[in-house]
Amino acid sequence: MDAKASYPQGHYHISQFDQQQLLIRNQVSLVTSLLRLTDSETPFNQINAFLKGTVTNRKLSDVTVQRLLNLRTAVAFITGSPEGFELLTVSHINDLVTAGVGLGGGELRQMSVVTRGGQTIKLPLPEQVAVQKDLLDLRLNHSDYTDRALQTVAYVLHKQLFSDGNLETAFLVGNQVLAKRGAGVLLVAEEQQMPFQQALRDFYRNADAETFCRWLYANAIVGPEELR
Repeated sequence: MDAKASYPQGHYHISQFDQQQLLIRNQVSLVTSLLRLTDSETPFNQINAFLKGTVTNRKLSDVTVQRLLNLRTAVAFITGSPEGFELLTVSHINDLVTAGVGLGGGELRQMSVVTRGGQTIKLPLPEQVAVQKDLLDLRLNHSDYTDRALQTVAYVLHKQLFSDGNLETAFLVGNQVLAKRGAGVLLVAEEQQMPFQQALRDFYRNADAETFCRWLYANAIVGPEELR
Protein backbone atom coordinates (compact mmCIF):
# COMPACT_ATOMS: atom_id res chain seq x y z
CA MET A 1 0.00 0.00 0.00
CA ASP A 2 1.08 3.61 -0.47
CA ALA A 3 -0.33 6.04 2.07
CA LYS A 4 1.94 8.88 0.93
CA ALA A 5 0.73 9.30 -2.63
CA SER A 6 -0.36 12.69 -3.92
CA TYR A 7 -3.83 13.48 -5.24
CA PRO A 8 -5.27 12.07 -7.41
CA GLN A 9 -3.24 8.87 -6.99
CA GLY A 10 -4.73 6.29 -4.68
CA HIS A 11 -3.72 6.28 -1.02
CA TYR A 12 -4.05 2.51 -0.68
CA HIS A 13 -3.63 -0.58 -2.83
CA ILE A 14 -4.79 -3.62 -0.89
CA SER A 15 -6.24 -6.91 -2.03
CA GLN A 16 -9.94 -7.31 -2.70
CA PHE A 17 -10.21 -9.77 0.18
CA ASP A 18 -8.44 -7.43 2.63
CA GLN A 19 -10.61 -4.54 1.46
CA GLN A 20 -13.78 -6.53 2.08
CA GLN A 21 -12.57 -7.59 5.52
CA LEU A 22 -11.73 -3.96 6.28
CA LEU A 23 -15.30 -2.93 5.51
CA ILE A 24 -16.79 -5.84 7.45
CA ARG A 25 -14.73 -5.09 10.55
CA ASN A 26 -15.56 -1.40 10.44
CA GLN A 27 -19.23 -1.36 9.50
CA VAL A 28 -20.19 0.25 12.81
CA SER A 29 -17.64 3.04 12.35
CA LEU A 30 -18.78 3.68 8.79
CA VAL A 31 -22.50 3.67 9.64
CA THR A 32 -21.85 5.99 12.58
CA SER A 33 -19.89 8.43 10.44
CA LEU A 34 -22.57 8.39 7.73
CA LEU A 35 -25.31 9.28 10.20
CA ARG A 36 -23.20 12.01 11.74
CA LEU A 37 -22.85 13.67 8.33
CA THR A 38 -26.46 14.83 8.63
CA ASP A 39 -27.21 14.36 12.34
CA SER A 40 -25.04 16.29 14.78
CA GLU A 41 -27.59 16.07 17.60
CA THR A 42 -27.56 12.36 18.38
CA PRO A 43 -24.52 11.63 20.59
CA PHE A 44 -21.73 9.68 18.95
CA ASN A 45 -21.58 7.09 21.74
CA GLN A 46 -25.36 6.60 21.59
CA ILE A 47 -25.17 5.67 17.91
CA ASN A 48 -22.32 3.25 18.54
CA ALA A 49 -24.13 1.70 21.49
CA PHE A 50 -27.24 1.03 19.41
CA LEU A 51 -25.28 -0.47 16.52
CA LYS A 52 -23.32 -2.71 18.87
CA GLY A 53 -26.47 -3.82 20.64
CA THR A 54 -25.46 -2.58 24.08
CA VAL A 55 -27.78 -0.98 26.63
CA THR A 56 -28.16 2.77 26.18
CA ASN A 57 -29.36 5.47 28.56
CA ARG A 58 -31.05 7.65 25.97
CA LYS A 59 -33.78 6.44 23.64
CA LEU A 60 -33.17 7.08 20.00
CA SER A 61 -36.06 8.44 17.94
CA ASP A 62 -37.85 6.07 15.59
CA VAL A 63 -36.54 8.03 12.61
CA THR A 64 -32.94 7.79 13.83
CA VAL A 65 -33.30 4.05 14.40
CA GLN A 66 -34.74 3.57 10.91
CA ARG A 67 -31.94 5.63 9.37
CA LEU A 68 -29.32 3.59 11.20
CA LEU A 69 -30.89 0.33 10.04
CA ASN A 70 -31.05 1.68 6.48
CA LEU A 71 -27.39 2.71 6.55
CA ARG A 72 -26.35 -0.64 7.95
CA THR A 73 -28.19 -2.38 5.11
CA ALA A 74 -26.60 -0.08 2.53
CA VAL A 75 -23.10 -0.63 3.93
CA ALA A 76 -23.69 -4.40 3.81
CA PHE A 77 -24.76 -4.02 0.17
CA ILE A 78 -21.61 -2.20 -0.95
CA THR A 79 -19.48 -4.60 1.10
CA GLY A 80 -20.91 -7.64 -0.64
CA SER A 81 -21.36 -6.07 -4.07
CA PRO A 82 -18.48 -3.74 -4.92
CA GLU A 83 -19.45 -3.83 -8.59
CA GLY A 84 -21.45 -1.52 -10.79
CA PHE A 85 -20.97 2.12 -11.60
CA GLU A 86 -24.17 3.13 -13.28
CA LEU A 87 -27.37 4.94 -12.42
CA LEU A 88 -29.19 1.72 -11.51
CA THR A 89 -26.69 0.99 -8.72
CA VAL A 90 -26.59 4.57 -7.46
CA SER A 91 -30.39 4.65 -7.38
CA HIS A 92 -30.54 1.35 -5.53
CA ILE A 93 -28.17 2.66 -2.86
CA ASN A 94 -30.33 5.77 -2.44
CA ASP A 95 -33.42 3.57 -2.14
CA LEU A 96 -31.73 1.60 0.66
CA VAL A 97 -30.70 4.80 2.45
CA THR A 98 -34.13 6.45 2.36
CA ALA A 99 -36.43 3.46 2.95
CA GLY A 100 -39.17 4.55 5.33
CA VAL A 101 -37.66 7.97 6.05
CA GLY A 102 -37.34 9.77 2.71
CA LEU A 103 -39.27 10.76 -0.37
CA GLY A 104 -38.98 9.14 -3.79
CA GLY A 105 -36.26 6.70 -2.78
CA GLY A 106 -34.15 5.67 -5.76
CA GLU A 107 -35.90 8.06 -8.15
CA LEU A 108 -34.17 11.08 -9.61
CA ARG A 109 -35.25 14.33 -8.01
CA GLN A 110 -38.48 15.75 -9.47
CA MET A 111 -38.60 19.06 -7.61
CA SER A 112 -36.38 21.98 -8.57
CA VAL A 113 -36.33 23.57 -5.10
CA VAL A 114 -33.89 21.83 -2.72
CA THR A 115 -32.35 22.49 0.67
CA ARG A 116 -28.58 22.23 0.40
CA GLY A 117 -26.12 23.28 3.04
CA GLY A 118 -28.91 24.84 5.09
CA GLN A 119 -30.04 27.03 2.18
CA THR A 120 -33.08 26.64 -0.04
CA ILE A 121 -32.10 27.00 -3.67
CA LYS A 122 -33.38 26.11 -7.12
CA LEU A 123 -31.48 23.56 -9.18
CA PRO A 124 -32.11 22.06 -12.63
CA LEU A 125 -33.84 18.70 -12.54
CA PRO A 126 -31.51 15.75 -13.20
CA GLU A 127 -32.39 13.89 -16.38
CA GLN A 128 -31.82 10.16 -16.67
CA VAL A 129 -29.95 10.19 -19.98
CA ALA A 130 -27.72 13.08 -18.90
CA VAL A 131 -26.90 11.45 -15.56
CA GLN A 132 -26.06 8.16 -17.25
CA LYS A 133 -23.71 10.01 -19.60
CA ASP A 134 -22.13 11.93 -16.71
CA LEU A 135 -21.42 8.68 -14.85
CA LEU A 136 -19.86 7.21 -17.98
CA ASP A 137 -17.70 10.31 -18.37
CA LEU A 138 -16.61 10.05 -14.73
CA ARG A 139 -15.51 6.48 -15.35
CA LEU A 140 -13.65 7.35 -18.54
CA ASN A 141 -12.04 10.59 -17.38
CA HIS A 142 -10.96 9.50 -13.91
CA SER A 143 -9.06 6.26 -14.29
CA ASP A 144 -7.66 6.25 -10.75
CA TYR A 145 -10.29 4.70 -8.50
CA THR A 146 -9.64 7.08 -5.61
CA ASP A 147 -10.02 10.08 -7.89
CA ARG A 148 -13.16 8.56 -9.44
CA ALA A 149 -14.68 7.91 -6.01
CA LEU A 150 -14.13 11.47 -4.79
CA GLN A 151 -15.27 13.07 -8.05
CA THR A 152 -18.43 10.96 -7.89
CA VAL A 153 -19.13 12.17 -4.34
CA ALA A 154 -18.78 15.76 -5.55
CA TYR A 155 -21.01 15.06 -8.58
CA VAL A 156 -23.90 13.56 -6.59
CA LEU A 157 -23.78 16.41 -4.08
CA HIS A 158 -23.49 19.17 -6.66
CA LYS A 159 -26.38 17.82 -8.74
CA GLN A 160 -28.49 16.73 -5.74
CA LEU A 161 -29.64 13.76 -7.79
CA PHE A 162 -32.28 12.62 -5.31
CA SER A 163 -34.94 14.20 -3.14
CA ASP A 164 -33.40 12.81 0.07
CA GLY A 165 -30.26 11.08 1.22
CA ASN A 166 -27.81 12.61 -1.26
CA LEU A 167 -24.97 12.96 1.25
CA GLU A 168 -25.16 9.39 2.53
CA THR A 169 -25.69 8.06 -1.01
CA ALA A 170 -22.68 9.98 -2.31
CA PHE A 171 -20.39 8.56 0.38
CA LEU A 172 -21.69 5.04 -0.09
CA VAL A 173 -21.19 5.17 -3.86
CA GLY A 174 -17.70 6.58 -3.28
CA ASN A 175 -16.96 3.69 -0.94
CA GLN A 176 -18.25 1.20 -3.46
CA VAL A 177 -15.82 2.58 -6.04
CA LEU A 178 -12.94 2.38 -3.57
CA ALA A 179 -13.92 -1.16 -2.58
CA LYS A 180 -13.72 -2.36 -6.16
CA ARG A 181 -9.99 -1.60 -6.30
CA GLY A 182 -8.94 -2.08 -2.67
CA ALA A 183 -8.39 1.65 -2.18
CA GLY A 184 -9.44 2.09 1.46
CA VAL A 185 -12.53 3.51 3.10
CA LEU A 186 -14.09 6.97 2.76
CA LEU A 187 -15.01 7.91 6.31
CA VAL A 188 -15.26 11.25 8.12
CA ALA A 189 -14.02 10.63 11.67
CA GLU A 190 -15.76 12.31 14.58
CA GLU A 191 -12.99 14.86 15.03
CA GLN A 192 -13.24 15.80 11.35
CA GLN A 193 -17.00 16.32 11.27
CA MET A 194 -16.90 20.08 11.84
CA PRO A 195 -14.07 20.72 9.33
CA PHE A 196 -15.95 18.54 6.85
CA GLN A 197 -19.13 20.57 7.25
CA GLN A 198 -17.14 23.73 6.51
CA ALA A 199 -15.55 22.15 3.44
CA LEU A 200 -19.00 21.02 2.30
CA ARG A 201 -20.49 24.51 2.76
CA ASP A 202 -17.61 25.96 0.75
CA PHE A 203 -18.22 23.43 -2.00
CA TYR A 204 -21.94 24.17 -2.14
CA ARG A 205 -21.13 27.87 -2.35
CA ASN A 206 -18.39 27.85 -5.00
CA ALA A 207 -18.85 24.46 -6.75
CA ASP A 208 -15.06 23.92 -6.61
CA ALA A 209 -14.98 20.14 -6.88
CA GLU A 210 -11.18 20.01 -7.04
CA THR A 211 -10.72 21.70 -3.66
CA PHE A 212 -13.47 19.60 -2.08
CA CYS A 213 -11.97 16.37 -3.44
CA ARG A 214 -8.54 17.35 -2.16
CA TRP A 215 -10.00 17.91 1.32
CA LEU A 216 -11.59 14.46 1.27
CA TYR A 217 -8.37 12.93 -0.04
CA ALA A 218 -6.31 14.45 2.76
CA ASN A 219 -8.77 13.94 5.61
CA ALA A 220 -11.32 11.23 4.92
CA ILE A 221 -9.68 8.27 3.19
CA VAL A 222 -8.50 5.71 5.70
CA GLY A 223 -6.86 2.33 5.49
CA PRO A 224 -5.83 -0.63 7.64
CA GLU A 225 -3.47 1.35 9.87
CA GLU A 226 -6.20 3.83 10.89
CA LEU A 227 -8.95 1.25 11.19
CA ARG A 228 -9.10 -2.02 13.08
